[in-house]
Amino acid sequence: MSQDTHRALWAELSDEEKRVLAIRPADPAEALAHFTGRLRFETDPYDVAADQRAGHGGFTVLDVRRRPAYDAEHVAGAVHFSHHDMTPEALAALDPDQVYVTYGWGPGCNGGIRGAAKLSAAGLRAKEMMGGLEYWKRGGYPTSGTATTGEPAESPAASTTGESGATASPAAAPAAAASATARAAADAAPALRNGCCI
Repeated sequence: MSQDTHRALWAELSDEEKRVLAIRPADPAEALAHFTGRLRFETDPYDVAADQRAGHGGFTVLDVRRRPAYDAEHVAGAVHFSHHDMTPEALAALDPDQVYVTYGWGPGCNGGIRGAAKLSAAGLRAKEMMGGLEYWKRGGYPTSGTATTGEPAESPAASTTGESGATASPAAAPAAAASATARAAADAAPALRNGCCI
């Protein structure tokens, strides 16, 4: 970057009189690349719930938090696969034709990002569900688990049918088996009481 460009950008960043337009908006082609790029990496609770209701397949929702948080409450139809348990061997068992939609607790939790990064590193397609379980619940979308029903959460190995009635990926059983190896000491961490996945 040239000194003149640097000075011009610094002047934009230092403009205290204008906030919205102090930094020049991108031209439409540049903005289109940016915004469509974000949509390739992210989805949101509204879109996931709408596709579940419509019975659209091709994606599997993965709750990447630790098992106790998942058991307490999770997105209805989500499969548990903690990002802590995503080893190359466990990820090799997943269906490469699926898109994996990961989520953590909420905006203050980067577990969904960690899970999506590990899936991507294994050559799988992934998107993060922005807002995680917190914003899923704010939207009023269905959840399952002991906190919502008073009954033990159903194991994803026992049922691979989501809320829409569509069958989840054959990866559900290997993912469930992999997640069963979660570290007991970490499961007792105080952060789990708040649903955090780290």
